[in-house]
Amino acid sequence: MTKTLFEIQDLPNNNLKNNKYKTMNTKSKITYLAFTFTAILVFTISSCGSKKENAAPVITIEEPEDGVTIPLTDSAHIEGVVTDDESLHELSIVVVKSTGDTVLEAYPNVHDLKTYSFHYHFHPSTVGNYTLHVTAEDHDSKSATSMRSIIVL
Repeated sequence: MTKTLFEIQDLPNNNLKNNKYKTMNTKSKITYLAFTFTAILVFTISSCGSKKENAAPVITIEEPEDGVTIPLTDSAHIEGVVTDDESLHELSIVVVKSTGDTVLEAYPNVHDLKTYSFHYHFHPSTVGNYTLHVTAEDHDSKSATSMRSIIVL
């Protein structure tokens, strides 16, 4: 016996009705997935914008005080701390005489450290004005320099 289209639609468990409901479920699933994907995308984009910007390293020279005067027979005590919010890349500690001559150079290995304490002694050989330069750089090429004047009499 062959059934017409109208007779098939009237049957309670026919394939055409089941396909209709399956199509509705698929449409609902697609709508749900599209909404979920959009929500995740918006959250991801908004959270990327809230990333804290990397700050330059911070240099604290504890000694010598700026403008300190020391006798030629003494040494200048050079001490301090360098920190970075992510990680340090390079550090230089240099003392230069007013004539331009470099009298102390140190390049300690600070790679990937967040904090580094330094301690040096500078023994001047002549009377004059000297400048201590401490320069630190992090992995994002952000840098900082701190200086101190040293007078040797």
